[in-house]
Amino acid sequence: MEIRLIIFLGLAAAALLAKLFFQRAYAALKPLPIVLIIILAALKPGPIPTLWFAAISFGLAGDLFLLRADGFIPGLLSFLLGHIFYILALTHAAGGVYFTPPLLLGVGSIAVGIFLYLTRHLIQSRRKKYIVPILLYVTVTSILIINAFRYPLASMVVAGAVAFGLSDFLLAFNKFVRPNRYADAGVSVTYYTAQWLLAIHFRAI
Repeated sequence: MEIRLIIFLGLAAAALLAKLFFQRAYAALKPLPIVLIIILAALKPGPIPTLWFAAISFGLAGDLFLLRADGFIPGLLSFLLGHIFYILALTHAAGGVYFTPPLLLGVGSIAVGIFLYLTRHLIQSRRKKYIVPILLYVTVTSILIINAFRYPLASMVVAGAVAFGLSDFLLAFNKFVRPNRYADAGVSVTYYTAQWLLAIHFRAI
């Protein structure tokens, strides 16, 4: 196992343990895995992929916003912009937007189901103000996943995009449906996994 992956896993594990058991240390540890990826990209010979760098930078900003009690909407916006830059990176590298009717139907059906599920809970909890942001977020995440599927099913970019989708759903589930520590931990695991896999795909590290 490469030393950079060992360090990344160590930082991610430390952040996860802090999230579960040592909340006072979590704010300091949460951004470190993403900061490490950015440092590795800066140390690698050659230019940093611009669109990828914008995407992960907005992800880091979203991490920091979510540490604040009033930071959910700014954090959501930051992650949304990060996803958009990942879509731009994928379309730029491959020469355009990608979709097939079966893929659009499959991912679209799952996205609609997730949106309706979350919307029901938002209405029940009288938090209708989040419906439009959630709709935008689900739509953009779906576009990211669809465009990732231009690559083979077992590729890192597909795994990374799907991991992002899982992370996004768990984040919404934990906030709007049933808050619990396991969903909260799942957000971190899938999010860090997504960022690492996409960094490798874009040859940033």
